[in-house]
Amino acid sequence: MNLRAFAVSVASVLALAASAQTAKAQQSVADFYRGKTIIYNLAVPDGASWGLYARTFIEHLRKHVPGNPNIILQVMPGGGGVAAGNHIFNVAAKDGTVIGTPLSTAMVFAATDPKEVMYDPRKFSWIGSMAVVQDVITVWHTAPAKTLDEAKRIELIMGATGKGSNSFQDVALANNLLGTKFKPVRGYKGGAEINIAIERGEVHGRSTTWESWPGSHPDWLRDKKLIHLVQLGPRKLPEIGNDVPLFRDLVSGEQQQIVDFIGVSLAMGRAVYAPPGVPKDRIEALRAAFLATMKDPAYIAQARKLKLDTETWQTGEAVERIVNDAFSLSPALIQKAKAAIDLP
Repeated sequence: MNLRAFAVSVASVLALAASAQTAKAQQSVADFYRGKTIIYNLAVPDGASWGLYARTFIEHLRKHVPGNPNIILQVMPGGGGVAAGNHIFNVAAKDGTVIGTPLSTAMVFAATDPKEVMYDPRKFSWIGSMAVVQDVITVWHTAPAKTLDEAKRIELIMGATGKGSNSFQDVALANNLLGTKFKPVRGYKGGAEINIAIERGEVHGRSTTWESWPGSHPDWLRDKKLIHLVQLGPRKLPEIGNDVPLFRDLVSGEQQQIVDFIGVSLAMGRAVYAPPGVPKDRIEALRAAFLATMKDPAYIAQARKLKLDTETWQTGEAVERIVNDAFSLSPALIQKAKAAIDLP
């Protein structure tokens, strides 16, 4: 046998061995999951866009996880997503039977206020992200201020959940960097409860993900009962309105850096994570199942019917990089960002 033939033979043997090892690992994961139930933890109430994404995703995920386990939804709101983060990091089973979607602002909150949480986002096992997020600060059509300039002179009461949520952080950022006079009222359990408060006139508006409006109240959009003041994200969405400014375009220099840092939660978007310490082969299987779900024609068709984003999903590795990059910023800038999303 000549040298070239020998090399080809060795390569073939190694390839077969690697293939057999991969097949064995997949079978091991399938054996583990077969007959089990995965708990899918959602950090916000099962309403509006967050619930739609979670329920649509897990409906199709099951068939792509080896062993086809059952998947049930567990809703765990509280503290602007901090309660769920603490649970997944410290309490949830670390065997691959608990995954979920965090409130991504709670991950940024961990960078600005590490002593206020009991988790480190860099240590979670990131599975992927279903879509990036665009936020919008919105008021009811009868609010006393109907433009961003008016909001700098007239106080607007805004519904919010916890300090770790976008409902609080977005309006705090606007007050501190743009000079608006939003007054966030915290303590609401979720977006649906805030929407009721808006309709009753208890608060003037809220900040939320853009998709929550066409997802939960397309009638309010149709009847022009909502007025959008400013949008937050990496790019301007024309469907929100060409006349609605992009927050980062209204600031410059270091303030723009701060806005981009806070915007890490938008870049992470509707992420999927697992606790730290889950066996590597199960994380790899879950990441593969995530990708298969994102590309599944049945999932795509259902998601589009519900007007969910099927284009901006990201891999677990991509989300991991976003998180690590956020925590690599200078402590001085992170502290300035902390001050920018806080209010007395």
